[in-house]
Amino acid sequence: MAVTRKIFIDRADRLQRMPVATALDLEHIAGRMARRGVEVIDLSRTTVPSDSGRLSRKSPDQDADWRPAGDSLLSELGVAVSVWYERRFGVELDPQHEVTVVPNSVMGLTLLALAFVDSGNMVLLPDPGLPFYRGAVALCGAGVTHYHLWERNDFLPSFAGLEEGLVGRTRMMVLSYPHNPTAAVADLNVLTQAASFGRRQSILMVFDAAFTHAYHGPVRPRGFMEVAAARGVGVEIFPIGPSFGVGELPLAVIVGNREALTAVTFLVQASRLRPLARSVRVALNVLENAESLMAERMERLAASRNILVEALTEVGWTSRAAPTVPFLWVAIPGMVGSEGFCRRLLRRTGLKISPGSIFGVRGEGFVRIAIPPDESMAKVVAERLGSHARLYQRRIPRRNPLRRRRRPDSGEMKIPE
Repeated sequence: MAVTRKIFIDRADRLQRMPVATALDLEHIAGRMARRGVEVIDLSRTTVPSDSGRLSRKSPDQDADWRPAGDSLLSELGVAVSVWYERRFGVELDPQHEVTVVPNSVMGLTLLALAFVDSGNMVLLPDPGLPFYRGAVALCGAGVTHYHLWERNDFLPSFAGLEEGLVGRTRMMVLSYPHNPTAAVADLNVLTQAASFGRRQSILMVFDAAFTHAYHGPVRPRGFMEVAAARGVGVEIFPIGPSFGVGELPLAVIVGNREALTAVTFLVQASRLRPLARSVRVALNVLENAESLMAERMERLAASRNILVEALTEVGWTSRAAPTVPFLWVAIPGMVGSEGFCRRLLRRTGLKISPGSIFGVRGEGFVRIAIPPDESMAKVVAERLGSHARLYQRRIPRRNPLRRRRRPDSGEMKIPE
């Protein structure tokens, strides 16, 4: 009889530094409630999937849609991206050397970290900020230095303070404006300071432009590439789907510094990470119809945002919003932590929102609420918030069944029922 030995395979140390899904229990609670027939409204996701089939271009060879995109199709997308940047920001890009395509924003940041950050180097990440930033840095074995974004400073970085507190060999810094999750917006002056900071410290500046391209009337967020010195020190990651309401589109582009893009392109080709031809065709159609898609999406968001902000004001919450971002950053009552608050809200109202603690230490005390895609759903959310306000805002009573109190008319002790 053969004896089998159990071999213990140790995991790499980098896995210990990966961000943990601390709000995973919210998924379990939502699943149990859905199985009981409760209609759970998920407001933890900032992008709502839409029907991308109507945006796709039919290929004569249907099998080709599910193959990696060829060089000609990728070149066509590079030209379309450069045309969009010229139309949106007035920035001229070389589609051959200043635009490259990656599967998504997460993979784009990971490839940049693998290309320019060695084990033991440091990366500046915002706090609060998206969890996948920390995951991309952990995979390359680098350390993380968080720069805190304070509400008193409108959640904008203080570059003077960063220069005084740099530790070790810092190679990269990640920024994102309009900021996720705080909805803060940076003007051109802040972006110019960022480019100057990167040049002085020889740091690669990575700008996450997930919601930068969206605009609503005269409100147009400024892009990092609008700064004259930006292409010399940094890149901009542009996921095409979120800005135009095609949340499930697995494609993003990186524009900017030529040396950085050459390294990323090499890794994409070596790893065979080219996006599917179908995704590229959808992205081409999205960029061609960008203005109409943007106007339709922004009108829906504006109507839903107004309903939510009014409901939150009546409840007594302080919310922070921006006209072009699909979420609200809300300060919660200080009775429990953000995760406990979200659990109570989910059980009482069936509304699933994101606790601020998953975005970092400075996110505690806040929650992020995604704006519903249509006005009717926003009214349902507002009604649930208003009808259950007293339940989820009241303090948790402390009950002590052994507490005794003396009756005023006698010396007997009585235990309350």
